[in-house]
Formats: sequence, C-alpha cells, structure tokens
Amino acid sequence: MTVPHDLLDDLRSSPTDLARIVEAVVRDGLPYVLIPGQAVRSWERRAPDHWGKVAGWLAAQNVAVVKV
Repeated sequence: MTVPHDLLDDLRSSPTDLARIVEAVVRDGLPYVLIPGQAVRSWERRAPDHWGKVAGWLAAQNVAVVKV
C-alpha cells in the first residue's frame, strides 16, 4: 500500500485525528478499522470534506470501516 502523501498533508492541517487513521492503515496493512460511531458523526458534521476523502480512500484500498 502506498502512502497517500497529498491526503496526509491535507489532513495534518485539520483539527481532526483522521491522519492517524490513514497512517495506521498504511503502516499496519489493516483490512478494517474500528471507529466509534460518535467519531464518524462528528467528522461528518465538523469536517465533512476530510472525512469524505478518508472514507473514499479507505474504500479504494478495500479497507472496511467498522463503526462501534
């Protein structure tokens, strides 16, 4: 899996922790990520563009988002 430098640069300027999710997926080759549903709802409200980019990237990498 290649590192999405443009996405990470964009996310690092965000007040969210979405960059950490992308970094963990790249580093560990995760087939899924466990994310609290409240976090997803918060990103959808506060940072919909960033969440959309991350969700799209995860889907393109065949990484499932499991809301807990």
